[in-house]
Amino acid sequence: MTTLLERPIAFDSVLATVASIEDLSPHLRRVTFVAPRLAEVVIAGPDQRIKVLLSPPDGGELRLPVGPEWYAHWCSMPAEERFIMRTYTVRALRPAVAELDIEFVLHGVNGPASAWVSDAQPGDEVGLIVPFSVDTTSIKGMLNSGVDYVPPAESVSRVLVADETALPALAGIIEQLPPGVRAAVFVEVPDAKDIRPLPSPGEVDVTWITRGDGSLPEALKAASLPFDVDYAWVAGESGMIKQVRRHLVSTIGMPKAAVSFQGYWKRGEPQI
Repeated sequence: MTTLLERPIAFDSVLATVASIEDLSPHLRRVTFVAPRLAEVVIAGPDQRIKVLLSPPDGGELRLPVGPEWYAHWCSMPAEERFIMRTYTVRALRPAVAELDIEFVLHGVNGPASAWVSDAQPGDEVGLIVPFSVDTTSIKGMLNSGVDYVPPAESVSRVLVADETALPALAGIIEQLPPGVRAAVFVEVPDAKDIRPLPSPGEVDVTWITRGDGSLPEALKAASLPFDVDYAWVAGESGMIKQVRRHLVSTIGMPKAAVSFQGYWKRGEPQI
């Protein structure tokens, strides 16, 4: 009997320093982090998820997790003593100079990560949990490595849907579209000033929706797609995702397995 061995997946914590900060729009801020070990980081896909670690609510020191049982230990700690942990997308990785970019949504101080980035300055430190080994040999391996955008190799016609929280991942996806692949893209942002170019080697048609002037589900339902869709990626607010997925499956007729979806936040609950 032959045993199939999966490629090992390894994440580890790194103490990273803010090197620079750039405001891309009224609601999106890019932070560049540096740390020697970032030169060893690898990513499995353009929507690679990682963890950002901030000091605990009680103001105590940020202690990086260590050992295989760190998560169980973290869960057992009193809430006020735990380091704050939030999920973000790697916007860009430059191993040659040990730099990593994350784009944060700015929505005031109603969440610990937004509050932190609103006042962040070069020289500030955070913890990152990042991948040092990933498995890109299968869909299962990719998902376990922290990505959701895994289109079939034969896919040529895609629908990509995102709100501002998923815009960094979407921008990375569009940048990596192969020539000849078509994508109908729908993006919802808080303000018209948040609209920005999304260059791509693929054939991309982008529809921007400004919050208050419509919604992603409404825009998608009203659209006349110029091609038969073979893959969809949907990310952002969980209620929006459910509506979009229902439309893609029930109305457009896509197989459920052809729709990748990821909830980044939930309306009515504090944003991160």
